[in-house]
Formats: sequence, structure tokens, C-alpha cells
Amino acid sequence: MRKLKVLLVDDNPAFLKTARDLLSCVPCVASVDCATSGAGALAQFGQVNPDLVLTDFVMPGMSGFELIRSLRAREAPPRIVAVTLHDGAEFRTAARRSGADGFISKREFSTVVRELVSHLAGPGDA
Repeated sequence: MRKLKVLLVDDNPAFLKTARDLLSCVPCVASVDCATSGAGALAQFGQVNPDLVLTDFVMPGMSGFELIRSLRAREAPPRIVAVTLHDGAEFRTAARRSGADGFISKREFSTVVRELVSHLAGPGDA
């Protein structure tokens, strides 16, 4: 199983701390970096070079939808999963149309993120 570098993007500091703590305990996670905005995520992207970006939709300035489209346009885009409180079908459809590889409701984040990240890491060298 390979080790993943994760970039969390959310404007809620409490969620960032909780998510970072959860992800730090997942064996296949090599590092967890955080950004509080889409613009901040883009500014960090080259330094962090994440394998996986977990982003909220609703943030001031650049939305998660815009961030997803911007990351997807890169030559070698990371895996991108939308993470939001907005769990309606229209948000899942919008995430898919923006180019997200997956969708997690914040309500279920703590119960599904470990399995999701382990699945994305897949088999291979640790």
C-alpha cells in the first residue's frame, strides 16, 4: 500500500483539526496539510504535491467547485473528494460535474474516510 499526501481544504478550523487528527491515524497517510480557502490550496499545491485533496464546497472567495475544476485542469491532477454538509443529490451531481472523484458528507466523514483513503492508496509498496 502506498502512502498518500493529503491536502484538506475547508474554512472551518474545527473541522480541519478533527479531520487532520482522523487522517493522521490512517496508516497509509504520509502527511496531512491544510488550507482554509481554495486560493490557499492552489498556493500550497506545488509545495505539498498532494495525492488526494479533500475539499469543502462552500468557502469564501473561490468555491470548492472552482477549486476542483482548477485542480482537474492540471497535467497530473490529484484524486479529489468533495466533503460537505450539503448532502443533497444536486450537490453530488455538481461535484461529479466539477470533476470530483468522490463525495463524502461531513456527517459521515469520521466513519468513511479511513476506508476511502485506504482504498485510494491501494495495493503496492508502503
